[in-house]
Amino acid sequence: MSPVLIPAQELASEDWQLVDEGGSKPTSLVVQLRRRAYVLPYFRFVYAEGDNALVKIAFASHLVTVGGNGLAALLAALASNLVVRLIQPTESEASFGVRGAGCAKYSGPSITDISVEEFK
Repeated sequence: MSPVLIPAQELASEDWQLVDEGGSKPTSLVVQLRRRAYVLPYFRFVYAEGDNALVKIAFASHLVTVGGNGLAALLAALASNLVVRLIQPTESEASFGVRGAGCAKYSGPSITDISVEEFK
């Protein structure tokens, strides 16, 4: 059975950034929270698991938990090593389902919350 390739545009969202088409694989994942940012190198990536509502991304030193809607697309993009950045929306964006400067209603795959735990 041959693998099914999902077009990159179907993996895209306002809340995560993918590598440019034809670009090289990213060396790290930037997790941009409201007041802090983490840069986690992909060579320390262990696994990712989840469903449409919750995705867990494990690195050797940190666990990133992402909550939202339509996150199966994020999981597929992680499996293909295409995700460059995860962006936590502002509280207003998450509460009202809007994104961007024009505050346009957004109905695609979205992140509502991100938490990062350091392993002890």
